[in-house]
Amino acid sequence: MTRPRVGMLCYGTEQGLSYLAKSFYDAGVIDEVLLINYTAKGTRPMHPEWYPNAISIGSVRPMTGEGLDQVLDSLDIMLFFETPFDWDFPARCSSYGVKTVCMPMHEWYPQGKADVFDLMLCPSKLDQDYFPGSPLFQPPVDPKTWQLRTEACRFVHNAGNIGHRFHKGTLEVLKAVKHIKSDLTLTIRVQDTEYFKQLIRQTPEVEKDPRVTIERGSIPYEDLYHTHDVAVVPEKFNGLSLPLQEARAAGLLVMTTDRYPANTWLPKDPLIPVASVHKARVSGGCLEFEESVVDPKMVALMMDTWYEENLRDYSLSGLEWARANSWEVKKPLLLEMLEGL
Repeated sequence: MTRPRVGMLCYGTEQGLSYLAKSFYDAGVIDEVLLINYTAKGTRPMHPEWYPNAISIGSVRPMTGEGLDQVLDSLDIMLFFETPFDWDFPARCSSYGVKTVCMPMHEWYPQGKADVFDLMLCPSKLDQDYFPGSPLFQPPVDPKTWQLRTEACRFVHNAGNIGHRFHKGTLEVLKAVKHIKSDLTLTIRVQDTEYFKQLIRQTPEVEKDPRVTIERGSIPYEDLYHTHDVAVVPEKFNGLSLPLQEARAAGLLVMTTDRYPANTWLPKDPLIPVASVHKARVSGGCLEFEESVVDPKMVALMMDTWYEENLRDYSLSGLEWARANSWEVKKPLLLEMLEGL
């Protein structure tokens, strides 16, 4: 069977959703790219060089771009990550005979749109719960990022662009600092410095703590986990978490919240207990989800507990996990699903 021609609609900016899309392109799954011209408050530069032959999308409602119709006419499948931006666009793809596939993020998915796509490609077990009957495809990782970590001394929290409802647990990490008793070092990295100011105003002692380094601005993607031993990410509600996957594949100890679905694929010992759970939404029109509450004192306790612990076996198991979840292993499975449409 001839491999279907696959297009994707995406950003080319320095944020998780863009890096997710780029991994599919770099793996050779994508034949055509529709690149949305987008920046947010000047904090997320565009990278058109990622996709040299992309069709530039100047407007997403309705979707317009020079050569767009010709591209649709040449494709078999259109892949979306989280959203099609213009919810009429999937029907337009269908009018050209193009099958539509969405990798949903359940927390951002609008109510009443369950039947828009031909296939929902779920990136986590939690997303599968929201879209029953859909296949699971946890995005692959790159084993080449792995390094052996031997002792838990250098902790890192990559806050990035902070995230809606502070879902990465950045505020909890900041509040944990004053409760940390050990001499560990903690690096906090943040891209959206204006948003971060709202958090640091609540925890002014952090900037005075000699154990803490705050790095503002963008860090090269490949360097995010290069010089640390433990990734501290007390997440609150998402299903897919690229930072957790990347840290695990890089050989770090992954210290996140003991919540589903992270606790189904990560070793349990370093996970931070959940204090309580409540219902929430990112906006009124999106699906409801369970949001975890995390006690900063418990974050500090777990960091102290693991400080100076031997990480060799944990780190080596990360390499095994990365190899089992690499593009080399999982790309054929993805292509088989796409060919079946």
